[in-house]
Amino acid sequence: MIGAALGISAGSAPTRPSATLLTDSYPEGPRKVVLVNGEVDYETAPAMSAELRNALRDSAEGVDVDLSAVRFWDCSALNALLRLRREAHAHGKTVIVRSPSRTVSRVLGLTGTARLFRPSAIPSPRP
Repeated sequence: MIGAALGISAGSAPTRPSATLLTDSYPEGPRKVVLVNGEVDYETAPAMSAELRNALRDSAEGVDVDLSAVRFWDCSALNALLRLRREAHAHGKTVIVRSPSRTVSRVLGLTGTARLFRPSAIPSPRP
């Protein structure tokens, strides 16, 4: 389990309370499930991304990302997920989002990317 409590650097004024991100993962058959809890933004997206890449590497078929406990999700978080999807497809694997929170669902809906993370979004075979 990775836990990162990220605060603000010395001399900077806080724009919102300190961001917290917790992740955990476990195998489920040929896939890995990653649970993400907290706030995913510019500061915490790299930690989430590292955990997701590790899970992808350790899986045979891909990663299921449970985002039900995410309270904040910005473009940095979305970009990390899109990069993971691209990497997964390059290796014949998939990324599925399970139970996105309202916050995550809103961003995925507004950007038109929700469909990319459904179980039916299987990569096309390469010629």
